[in-house]
Amino acid sequence: MPKDQKLTDKQIAALGEELAPQEIVAQTIKNNCPSISYTYTEPTIFLEWALNTMKLAKDKGLKNIWVTNGFMSAETIKLITPYLNAANVDLKSFDDEFYRKTCGAKLAPVLDNLKTLKKSGVHLEITTLIIPTLSDDLKMLEQIARFIKDELDENTPWHISRFFPDIAWQLNNLSPTPLETLKKAEQIGLKAGLKYVHLGNV
Repeated sequence: MPKDQKLTDKQIAALGEELAPQEIVAQTIKNNCPSISYTYTEPTIFLEWALNTMKLAKDKGLKNIWVTNGFMSAETIKLITPYLNAANVDLKSFDDEFYRKTCGAKLAPVLDNLKTLKKSGVHLEITTLIIPTLSDDLKMLEQIARFIKDELDENTPWHISRFFPDIAWQLNNLSPTPLETLKKAEQIGLKAGLKYVHLGNV
């Protein structure tokens, strides 16, 4: 970058700060925070750093929380579960073609990992971003609700989030999710027997 060119505030924020796991844990304790969340970048991208931090955090009595897409190897699940207290997993769709085409991933490993996390005693919550024309099919949302109820349990919270194109990195040619769609999804979840269905971004 030329010397006379300045970074924008957005570029500076994107650079972030480089902190060692020990420093993260020390700052968490100093600020009287009960937990550390690994989020805004998929935690599996920085697995080694996250795992080192999680181990130190657990030793100090802190909780560890992942916000993740759930697309990770069985080896990763095995490594993190002894130190993981809670996870919010994005279940983006119940359609494998959507996962392959839009996410560059596969649905089956995400479903398997959700079941493994639940069986491991990790507090689990599910988030589904409803994207118009891509992940707003009501039958597909029924499949998600039934999966949560039958394979996880009725006490697993389901967060249904509204999509906004103006804050999306891609897909900004789409419209915001209609509130009516979110309300229909909420009713689908409740009808399936889920006890905790929450609307987000509204």
